[in-house]
Amino acid sequence: MISTEELLGAVKGTVLLGEPMKNHTTLNVGGPADFFIDPLDREDFLRAVSFFRRHHLPCTVIGSGSNLLVHDEGVRGAVIVTARALGEFSLNRNVLTAGAGVPLPAAAAKTFARSLGGLEMLQGVPGTIGGALVMNAGAYGQEIGEAVSWVEVLVNGKPAILAREEITFGYRRSSLAESVILRAGLKLEKLSPAARAERETVRNEVLRKRAASQPLSLPSAGSVFRNPESGGPGAGQMIDACGLKGYRAGGAVFSPVHANIVVNEGGACAADVLELITTARNRVSETFGVVLEPEVKLLGFEDVFC
Repeated sequence: MISTEELLGAVKGTVLLGEPMKNHTTLNVGGPADFFIDPLDREDFLRAVSFFRRHHLPCTVIGSGSNLLVHDEGVRGAVIVTARALGEFSLNRNVLTAGAGVPLPAAAAKTFARSLGGLEMLQGVPGTIGGALVMNAGAYGQEIGEAVSWVEVLVNGKPAILAREEITFGYRRSSLAESVILRAGLKLEKLSPAARAERETVRNEVLRKRAASQPLSLPSAGSVFRNPESGGPGAGQMIDACGLKGYRAGGAVFSPVHANIVVNEGGACAADVLELITTARNRVSETFGVVLEPEVKLLGFEDVFC
């Protein structure tokens, strides 16, 4: 066991006990974290991670909570957020250095405003740079992994640089899944005025389509399942074909706008969301012979989809 005094002596940022995770996920669902830590800066972040590892307590690092389903009983150990501590953002010519806590939409908008291409199609993707790297976030033919030059992670408790060749990126996944990411270097493309104008037209159309095809006005965790890599119908198409668009469990609903997104219409709990996920996975498997893999990360659950 650790004492609150000991923890407060080690961490200078915000420390909350029993903080409801529904306050820190875009789905507005989740029970209490034993310790919720919002470090003051990078050094404070490193101290917080080191503190919990030294005491052999679980330590989970999250960004904006945009791709996260947290158990109703909460999370044991510590949840440490990156937004304040890992918010570095600097440009040197066409190379962006961005901390893990930088919002991906902001990074996409700021770099494109300076006529740099490589992230502009990701402006509508919620989350942070750290989360985007873990899942190789992508949209409309663009993936963040394509721009990566290097990523700084914790190795044995110390910062270390991984070169691009040391990292594997795939469809909505990467070899960084178990890493604590601190920051990354992204090499972007300098755009001519003509190229920028052309891409701006495409980007604006992408954002328009996103607004029209996704339930952006309600709390959600984004896409629930990855699309099958083997091709064929997408996850949303198969869920819709199984008659599950608009299907409800408690306050959670498969959106009538997009069948692969669960929305919280008010008062939903993690058990409601998990019921929808399980139902869709079973129905799609029975109907199409396809086993859908969750894109949303489950936190506090054990061996749900073995």
